[in-house]
Amino acid sequence: MKKIGSLPENGAVYGVYAEGLGKYGAYQILEAEKGSICYVVLDYLETELPKEEILSTLKPLKQERYRYHGAIDIKYISNDRVPRDYRFIGVCPPVTEKKCNTFSGDWADGREYEYEENWKISNEHQRAEYKKYINSGDRVKIGIETYSKNYGRLNMKLYEAAGGKLNPELFPCMSYAELEGPVHDIINSLSGAELIIKLRWDSPETEVLDLRNTHFSDLDIDGTGVKKIYLPSKARSLTLRGTLDSELEIIREDSKPGISLAIVTQQEINSNFSLINVSSLRIGEISELDLKEILPLFPGLRQLSLNGKPGYIKGLEALREMKQLRSILIGSLFGYTAEDLKVLEELPELRKLYMECIPKEAGAAAKKTWKGKLDSLDVRMLRGDDWLKDNLDNPFRHWDGNGFVPDGAFKKAKDQYKKTKKAFLKAESKEMAVLAVKEYGEVFNRLNRRYNEFIETEEREDIFSILGELYKECLSSKDLISKDEVINILDGIRDDW
Repeated sequence: MKKIGSLPENGAVYGVYAEGLGKYGAYQILEAEKGSICYVVLDYLETELPKEEILSTLKPLKQERYRYHGAIDIKYISNDRVPRDYRFIGVCPPVTEKKCNTFSGDWADGREYEYEENWKISNEHQRAEYKKYINSGDRVKIGIETYSKNYGRLNMKLYEAAGGKLNPELFPCMSYAELEGPVHDIINSLSGAELIIKLRWDSPETEVLDLRNTHFSDLDIDGTGVKKIYLPSKARSLTLRGTLDSELEIIREDSKPGISLAIVTQQEINSNFSLINVSSLRIGEISELDLKEILPLFPGLRQLSLNGKPGYIKGLEALREMKQLRSILIGSLFGYTAEDLKVLEELPELRKLYMECIPKEAGAAAKKTWKGKLDSLDVRMLRGDDWLKDNLDNPFRHWDGNGFVPDGAFKKAKDQYKKTKKAFLKAESKEMAVLAVKEYGEVFNRLNRRYNEFIETEEREDIFSILGELYKECLSSKDLISKDEVINILDGIRDDW
């Protein structure tokens, strides 16, 4: 028997239980190096683990859902410690010579099989239509507009072009809906559209959102003004944005396990949320949070992710009752000690611990306690009290210790943020605001030249989004200049970053 937690070897096959299907899948290690492995998903899905004697007959799983046309699922991950859930079956020659060219964040957990099985059981005619038109050049006229037959997103532009009477069958390749306003008629028309599985809904005017007759599995909803949400039976993830009503009720009429709930910004969470049987909970933009008030609402949690503005959390002792908890992520949150983190030692199923930008003493203790004991451990950016005082209101704080951002660039960005904020607050004319924006941009031009062009996609997005937040906080009420003008000025003066 291969020891769980040991390093993998080339050709090793592991069985993994796909909880959503109640069956076992299998994966083979194709390449294994320290800190990096490549695996392939195998064409095996049964109620029992595969036997060693059949390994030589296994083939790669050919993906057929949506845009896939027989592609095999082969990925790299930056981890080499076999998770404890993986059951070692045996070793056989690699099932494919195809090279890895895709990176995945973590070990596979059976969801690949769920995606494929959900595709297989969806409407056969709709699947055939999707494959027929996904690469076609056919066109459809809606109102005075002409659209590609393989148009993949149901949005308000298309809805309005159809005069509110859109027939989803005209666009068989749709898999995503992005809607605004109380358009219940179009929601009702989607009852038979089994391939439209993602929804983004922005509708402050809707008090009751009834999605029971749809096939959405992934939902992203602005809950502002909404008092009741009926989830579809296939829902597996729900993201809530906006300002949530303190009495918001979320109803799921079946007992399927495993839904993931994400609350983008910290909100008041009431007991009605517990009705959706949450297995994964993510809360962002936390200022202050008492876990004793939140965790009892979600007794079946397996994954918990908490992110601060930064902010403060207390009541970590409530974790003691979360006996099924497997993964914990805590970022930019303070107010606890190494002693408080000892409660993690009482979690029998804990496998992953990720902590970033946390109290220095607590982080050091976590590293020492859990080294070599978990499937995955990552504790970084440990902060002392002085750092917290200096960076509590600094939106560039995550650049400190980033590894991709030089220390000098972080310090200068922090200083420039303060200067730009002060200039925006003092601005009494459009000219003053424009000058402040230009100075902001030029500083980052100079920093990028000085530090070997360190500004890439993430850093660029930070620079723009932080300027946007500064506008909202300091200029939006002055009616001197629009946000779009501010962003366009920065975009016009920045170098090639």
